[in-house]
Order: sequence, then structure tokens, then C-alpha cells
Amino acid sequence: MRIAVISVHGCPCIPPGGTDAGGMNVYVDQVSTRLGRLGHSVHVYSRSHPGIGNPDDQRDYDLSHLPIGQLDERKQRLPALLPEFAAAVIEDTSINQTKFDIVASHYWLSGAVGCQLARNWEIPHVTSFHTLASIKKSVRPEENEPEIRFANEARVARDADQIVVWTDGEAAHMMSEFRLPEDKFAVIPPGVDTNEFSAPRISSELRSRRRILYVGRLDALKGVDLLIDAFSIIIDRGFDAELQIVGGGTADEFRRVLGSISKLRLTDRVKLPGVLPQSELPAIYANAHCIVAPSFHETFGLAILEAAACGTPAVAADVDGLKSIVVNNETGYLIRDRDPVVYADKILQIIGNQDLRITMSKAARKRADEFSWESTVNGLVGVYNRVVETPLSAAPLR
Repeated sequence: MRIAVISVHGCPCIPPGGTDAGGMNVYVDQVSTRLGRLGHSVHVYSRSHPGIGNPDDQRDYDLSHLPIGQLDERKQRLPALLPEFAAAVIEDTSINQTKFDIVASHYWLSGAVGCQLARNWEIPHVTSFHTLASIKKSVRPEENEPEIRFANEARVARDADQIVVWTDGEAAHMMSEFRLPEDKFAVIPPGVDTNEFSAPRISSELRSRRRILYVGRLDALKGVDLLIDAFSIIIDRGFDAELQIVGGGTADEFRRVLGSISKLRLTDRVKLPGVLPQSELPAIYANAHCIVAPSFHETFGLAILEAAACGTPAVAADVDGLKSIVVNNETGYLIRDRDPVVYADKILQIIGNQDLRITMSKAARKRADEFSWESTVNGLVGVYNRVVETPLSAAPLR
């Protein structure tokens, strides 16, 4: 099958954890790689960005960076550039006489492009939103989302032949919001490479100072402030611990987070190494005693799954994407309250009890074994085959 993958701002060669870069980048790379290894022809189209470097000849798929807008164009400017992006893809395929059987898009920006390309080429379109504006606003009303996003998400949901979601909860939300039938959705969770994300935990058990880990963007929606407050409580109780915050964000967000850490006098206890290569993450996960994800919302939570594969228990918010991975009281704890005291209590239960931590570590690894990229890709291939053979009719918005 010939698959055009549209990922306007989520280039698969950008390390996750930076500004506007996360699990979606990993997802596009892992899925495209495995589709290519199965013999499918995959071509990913993304926007040019800083730090592209030399093309990776070892990829199992083609990757084109289109010079649309400035290299460091702000995400807020990208909606205005989507027609130009779509035109550039069409021009590229015309010059190279490339034809595709299906378009797969990621995020609403790419979904809008995917709709245009599908119409132009008269082929099916499968989309994944990764996150929705309405969900973000419902859990954190102060989130600033443009009206064009709401309008385009509704249009893409209506026009796409199939929508791939990670959880039943995401499907239910979209069925209600966009008034779409159940058969418009395919629930196919992402996976984890349990060979890559598997590391011995010897060093972490021998260290006296307990390491608490956060992996993700520095973003208000991720709840980093709540974690810092919980960590302050842990230190005030006299516990010997350190917090490692792995990930990036805007300069303003870094300054704000550093200010909070300094104000609470935690500078010597908190490490911020920034964005790290994927190759370094297994050891980071394995040497942590606990990973924390206090997000307001997560569509899935790939870092928590990667940590589980390395045997690291989690303390996570009881939200849709995270509770699909964390088994409460078995692989970690799920917390409904946005209360730093509750988070501190649960973190201390794990890092302060070696027997419990070891039990949860084994359970976390066993849970991770239930998720694989092979299963993800097999599910996607089934969806792609189905829509190519019998495209679904778009359901009207009411």
C-alpha cells in the first residue's frame, strides 16, 4: 500500500519533550518505520524546521521537509500556511509522479491538509487528532485555543473516512461532540518497544537518595507546578529525594518553572537536563524510583508506558489517557484530586517502601507487555485496507 503521512508540525525526527514536540513525533516515526518494514511505501510530509541536519538513509520510510513559512515559525501562525503546505505536497507528487492509495494525518493542522489532499487525489483519508481543543478547554478553561481550531476539528472529523483514537473515552467524546456514528472510529492504542525500553534497576535500588521523574513538555496543561509543590512537601517531611524534570518548553516557561523551584528553595534538589535523545531515556526511566504525570489531560501518555516497560511505577492523574495504562494500586496510583498533598503521599508510599516498589515494578513491566507497536500497526493496516476497499461515507454534522 502507498501511504502519504501528513504531520505538519510533528516531524518524526524532532526529539520528544521540546516545545510542541511529544508523543506524536514518536508515534509517527514508530508507525511509519514498521509500516515500511512490512513492505508498505510510506512517505511522511512535514514542515522544514531548525536542526534537520543530514537525511537519515537508514529510515524505512521517505521523509520530506517542505519549506513552508519561517524555519522557526510559531505554531499559532501555521493555520494560515496550510493551503501552501497542501499545494507543496501536490507539487512534489506531481514532479515525482507519485501516487498514493491513502492519506493518514496527525493533529488537526495535518487533518485539514489531509482533507484537501484526499479530495484532490480522490483517495480515502484516515486521521488521528492526538488532542482536541474542546477537551483541553474543559479540563483547563484558561487554555487559549483559536476558533479556527474548533471549526477545523469539526470539519476534519466529519470529512475523514475513519478516525483512529487511542481510547474508548476519546471515541465517546468525539461521537458526542461531533455527532458521529460509532463505526467512524477505530480504537488502536500506541505501543512501546519493550526491547529498547528495558533496563536493569540495580543502580536505582542501591542509591539512598530516591529519584522522582517527570518526562514531558514544560507546559501548564502537564501539571508541572503541581508536581513541584508535591516535591516541596516531600522535602519538608525530611525525605532524601531528588526530582528530575526531563523535557523542554519555551524560554518563558523555563524561567517560570525555575522561578518556582527557586522560590521553594529546591534548586539543589531539582535537575532540568532539558530534552534528551530517545536513546538515553531507558536508563533515565530505569534509574528512577517513581515517575509522575499530574496532567490535566493526556490523550495517551507514552512516557508513562515507556517507564512501565522499564519497570518504573507511576503516580498519575486519573484522566482518560493515563488510566488506560496505569492500573491503580498495581502498577502505581491514579489520583483524581489536584492536591499536592495527595500526590506527595502517594509518591512517598512508592519511594519509601522497597517491597511495594519492587512489586509495582514487576506489575508495570507486565502491563507494558500488553502494548506493542506491532499490534498498533496491524490494527492500522486493517483500517487502511478497509477504507481503501470500501471508503466510509461521511456522517453529516447536526
